[in-house]
Amino acid sequence: MSTGKVTGLAHIGVFVKDIDKSMDYYKRLGFAVDKEEAMGIRLAFLSAGNCLIELVEQKDLPARNAGVVDHVAMAVDNIEAAIANAKANGIEIDASTVGSAPILGGIKNVFFEGPDGERLEFFEYCK
Repeated sequence: MSTGKVTGLAHIGVFVKDIDKSMDYYKRLGFAVDKEEAMGIRLAFLSAGNCLIELVEQKDLPARNAGVVDHVAMAVDNIEAAIANAKANGIEIDASTVGSAPILGGIKNVFFEGPDGERLEFFEYCK
């Protein structure tokens, strides 16, 4: 029986100027391209684990307003290894900015920027 309750996160939509460039970038982070669509605009759905990102190509992106969606956090099991993998795939992340906090039982995280200025985060739960 359908209840109308929220059952989880369907995906995170990210506007990008060049979908091919962004797909390559996210693939280098470890995402797989699940599906591409063209409906007057180009869309691509990429997944890594239970994280699903929808890239929406919009060639004339307006200036980013902080707070609309502040960042996309990707869970990793080892933040140092995730940074090393990203660097091995041509993605620069400043490892000196890795932080930690006692929230959620203890976490480590690092922020970095995607190809269209989107704010991304590697997020490790330290159990």
